[in-house]
Amino acid sequence: MFGLSKKRQFALLLSLLIPSFLFAGNEGNTCSPVKEGKICYTDEVKLNGSDRAEVFQAFHQWAKKEYGKDVFLSNVSENRSKGTLLISTKIELLLTDEVKTQVKYKLYITCDHNKYTIEARNIKYIYEPELVKRYRTFAAEDVIMDGGKANQSPLIADPQLFCEGTHFYFTNLFAEIYRIISESIHTN
Repeated sequence: MFGLSKKRQFALLLSLLIPSFLFAGNEGNTCSPVKEGKICYTDEVKLNGSDRAEVFQAFHQWAKKEYGKDVFLSNVSENRSKGTLLISTKIELLLTDEVKTQVKYKLYITCDHNKYTIEARNIKYIYEPELVKRYRTFAAEDVIMDGGKANQSPLIADPQLFCEGTHFYFTNLFAEIYRIISESIHTN
């Protein structure tokens, strides 16, 4: 589509769908999950009938294809013997027609027998507030903690928008990862 990579197409599609989901409500501040005092989106998935090597190989192939192309945007580190991968990347997230931000984050992936766990942590927004006209970096904890109610930056006028958009992005990223990894394991 328009010469964009699949990862960029996915981010664009998500950003176009976000406004329709923003007003669905957010019971329990699920848009800002916390682990050890930091924003952390987690997905633990069971994959029956698979060993750690299979799960790791599926992730290795996926990460190489999706994140191994541009060293300026992403980096993949892996430890095959421990069954772990670390992906550092950034994407552009359109929150509304006028509001967009870059999101830098790290995916920590642990592969095991019959399961995998992904954690998205170290989330940062690179945002150009309307009044400042200069990009600033904000830790997710300073913007979306407690569903955006604990926003510590007066430069971000709508932290709930950031919270819902980030949650929606990672929910859909994890669903896409599950689909790809599950298909890869069950077709081998």
